[in-house]
Amino acid sequence: MKKISINKIEKTIGGLKFAVILLSLFATFMIVGTFFESYFGTDFANRTVYKTWPFMILQFGMFLSIIFAAFLRLPPKKRLYGFYTIHSGLITIGCGSFMTYYAGVDGSLVLPPNSPSREVILNEDILKIRFPDEGRVVSFKLPYTGFATDIGETYQDIELRRYFPFADKIFNWLPSKRSYQGSEPLHSSRYTIANQMVSQDFTLSLHPETIDFQSNLTLGPLTIHYLPSSLAKCFGENNPSKLILWDRTKALCYTPEEKNILIKKAESGNRFLVVDNNGERLSFFPDVSPWPLGNDMKVMRGAQLRIFSKKLFEEKPNLFLFGETTAFYNKDEEKWFSKPLKQGSPLEVPWMGFELVLDEHKYDLVPTLLPTKILPIQKNNEMIKGGTRALELVVQNQSYWVTNETPVQLLINGKKVVFYLQKESLTLPFEFVLTQFEMKKDPGTNRAASYESFVRLFTEKGPEDHHVFMNNPLKHQGFTFYQASYSQDRQGNYSSTLSVNVDPGRPFKYAGSLMLVFGSMWHYWLNYRKKKKPKITPLV
Repeated sequence: MKKISINKIEKTIGGLKFAVILLSLFATFMIVGTFFESYFGTDFANRTVYKTWPFMILQFGMFLSIIFAAFLRLPPKKRLYGFYTIHSGLITIGCGSFMTYYAGVDGSLVLPPNSPSREVILNEDILKIRFPDEGRVVSFKLPYTGFATDIGETYQDIELRRYFPFADKIFNWLPSKRSYQGSEPLHSSRYTIANQMVSQDFTLSLHPETIDFQSNLTLGPLTIHYLPSSLAKCFGENNPSKLILWDRTKALCYTPEEKNILIKKAESGNRFLVVDNNGERLSFFPDVSPWPLGNDMKVMRGAQLRIFSKKLFEEKPNLFLFGETTAFYNKDEEKWFSKPLKQGSPLEVPWMGFELVLDEHKYDLVPTLLPTKILPIQKNNEMIKGGTRALELVVQNQSYWVTNETPVQLLINGKKVVFYLQKESLTLPFEFVLTQFEMKKDPGTNRAASYESFVRLFTEKGPEDHHVFMNNPLKHQGFTFYQASYSQDRQGNYSSTLSVNVDPGRPFKYAGSLMLVFGSMWHYWLNYRKKKKPKITPLV
């Protein structure tokens, strides 16, 4: 009875009907994977189809089906020699594929110009928690999935709550996580600056908890400064010295003329003034630095007083914003102006017909780009949506988001802790340097037709120069480097990206492919000779 049951299982797994079912499922997976890859990107297709357990189990089922199909046709028969060769080739390819999956490397190497690099970026996401005071780093491997996942793991006082492998950042105002002194500037604002040709919205903040926004911004030739609101009234005054003293602890400003502070000139020609601050003499050189010098003539970066020289901001376009007030220098009138901003009402500024609009102003809320889970979108082989990876942490009942773009630094129980979300990496035993990058474009367009890298490889025997381009990879110590892509920074410098591959199963896959070709030809020849009818000789 047991023998009959085993024979039935063998015939079922090795039978044609089971093979057809598996092939149909495999084709369905491949169709879905191809669609996902073209629309959502290769990474999403790997996470949801190609590298999932159902797909792996399906391939293992096909592997068993091939083995049992050959096993059921034993002992060997001459007419099936080609059949045995084909199935042996498929089994060899399967073994090679498993070796590649288990021990292979598939990653990318980014080569900035003239900078040594040896870090290969792999596909798996990890969270690194660094404790600088203790000199140690703890790593957590994150789920390799295409959708939002609840993790629920805890390390000391840190909870790893949710992970978004594909996310987009949505602007949001959040309450402060702790209280602050009344004099500390906390305000943040959203603005739009536009003329007939261009429009740009931006957010600036002084809140110490904000991570995504800064207090300065450069838009072409225009530099925008976001300063505490207590400085607004002084920037609009056209005092002869064009100097402003700011008391940051009392949140007030005044000019030297208001306090009858004498301004002198040093032998170098730089202006200087001495201010008595609660019995402490502070020396300022306003045309050199905003920080004062103490009695020992050392720079006091934590001083209560600072000084601003408006003269330094008159040659080039500089816009000063204080939340609900703005100040600027008009070169035509040779005067400083300070004007209030009313939410939603445009204010003309003296550069190329630009108008400034205050969209939102908050005193103590934190402007935040909050990660939101989405499906990624790929267009022209580039990720246009969903390129952010985000992990929610809970520390001392407070929620924090760490992304692959911005690390998070916290103070936990008096110790500094830094969180990084990044890809797992592999350190090569040798170094690369990109010495030259060349790109050819399609005529009349900026579209790249081809691109290639000239790299210098540093080995134990000394440096070697190599040329890497399409269909001309570089092979060294079992690694194969292919030209994959490139990027360009704001200064116009190109970086090259090489895909890195280690495939220990490649010889088996090549051998299995040759066995498939040879077995198909052999099987066809044996069956063709069998079906060939003998010639009939007519009787005379």
